[in-house]
Amino acid sequence: MLIVGWDGAPPERLEEYAAAGLLPTYAALKGRGAWGRVKSTIPPVTAPAWASFHTGANPGQHGVFGWAVRQADTYLPALADSRSLALPTVWEQLSAHGVRVGVLGFPLTYPAREVNGFWFPGLLAPPEAEGHPPGIVREALARVPDWVSTPPEWSKGTDPEAWTQELVQSVRAQTELVLHLSRRFHPQVLGLHYQALDTVQHYLWGEELVEEAFRAADQGLAKLLEALRPRLVILMSDHGMGPVEGEFHLNTWLWQAGFLTLRRRPGSLVRAGLFRLGWSPRGVERLAWLGYRLALRLRIMHSWADAVVGESPLSRLIRWGFLSFRDVDWKKSWAYSHSEIGSLFLNRVGRDPQGRVTAADAPRVLRDLRQGLGELTTPSGEPIVGTLLTGEELYRGPYAPLGPDLLLLPRGLRWMGKGLGGFLSHRVLTPAAVRGGHRLEGALLLTGEGVTPTAPERAALWDIAPTVLAYLGVPIPGWMEGRPLDEVFEDGVLRSVREEGERERREPYGEDTVERLRGLGYL
Repeated sequence: MLIVGWDGAPPERLEEYAAAGLLPTYAALKGRGAWGRVKSTIPPVTAPAWASFHTGANPGQHGVFGWAVRQADTYLPALADSRSLALPTVWEQLSAHGVRVGVLGFPLTYPAREVNGFWFPGLLAPPEAEGHPPGIVREALARVPDWVSTPPEWSKGTDPEAWTQELVQSVRAQTELVLHLSRRFHPQVLGLHYQALDTVQHYLWGEELVEEAFRAADQGLAKLLEALRPRLVILMSDHGMGPVEGEFHLNTWLWQAGFLTLRRRPGSLVRAGLFRLGWSPRGVERLAWLGYRLALRLRIMHSWADAVVGESPLSRLIRWGFLSFRDVDWKKSWAYSHSEIGSLFLNRVGRDPQGRVTAADAPRVLRDLRQGLGELTTPSGEPIVGTLLTGEELYRGPYAPLGPDLLLLPRGLRWMGKGLGGFLSHRVLTPAAVRGGHRLEGALLLTGEGVTPTAPERAALWDIAPTVLAYLGVPIPGWMEGRPLDEVFEDGVLRSVREEGERERREPYGEDTVERLRGLGYL
């Protein structure tokens, strides 16, 4: 079985490329397989989306709600990684039942987990990251020296054509590496992930250069099919992509609206004063980009995450030089954000280190937040927020209380609610730092033995893991709330056996919420 992740591949864009003859391998597979859309997580962020794929569960079960995860006894976020997953993965479930697996390049795969086969670190893994079995990364790099766990990053002033060729090379190296590893380990289930497709769309959305990365992925897919001849192919994306108009800076708005209060200490007062005058990462963007490129070159940092989360030297320097969460008077603050796409947390008593919001306060604070957010408009006078959802509507499971309390979905997801990094801009609304942003639905294609050319019915990311297990006759563990996609297989192909202690299987996002989103055009 071959599982290929084209990160961020939009269903409609794949159709356009296929119709234009740019993706012949994809088009051929689609012509004889089952194709449709797959529902992502809310918000559609890479980390929780792939976490839901890995575990077959919603964020309330696996505990990953965004790239930022809570550090104990502090309001500073840390970067989500494989240790953030509170559940075993489908790869471990397969391994436990004697199935050899290969895992290459997926997000949330550092540190490596032990499997029957090989496991390579993926997106945002540090340069020295080790895989499984130990020593395999060094050995593989000797064969494929161009391989990198994280594709080359964009920075202001980058030559788009040269950068695109670097991304294309990273796609080719990913393909070459997985073929080498497959010849050595002979996995029965092979999964690999191409992050470059997401990266190129973020910064070059709407340009023809994007096509080059997709063509490279399609050519890689052809090589994999020829070399491996899999019985079943699953090609998927974790979310879609579309144009972005601007950014909405959540913590700045919370401060201006009185939901977040700053300290009255001298250092904080100085930083707040400078912030009002424009001293912020977005306010001094040219200087910030120069510093970013220099830090990458000097290897002080290896990805954007080092600048906005954790305790890296650069992250500490930014918190010292700019207004940050260390300047917040938490005992007087009601809400804050660690969000990539519109998530708000109440400063809850019992959950947060210096919580202020009691259970009795929460409905009132949420009501006030809803009212204030509903009044926000774009520079052209259009409402920014399309719909507001509570964490209780979205998440179920033991970790649901750790997730965001309120999620805002801008109209068409054309604005990005930014909170990760603290106070990125002294203005509430700014032009977007990227040209393309995530959407709520990705693409899903299944083809091979036993597959019927029928569109999946309301498929979700968490349905893929139980489908894989059922295809191989491996028991589906109780934590997997997803369902095998029986409708796209011939009768008797899937053997769905649930392990003892099965949890109640329900739609992770309640049916009322799903219908509401569909009615608003999000699904």
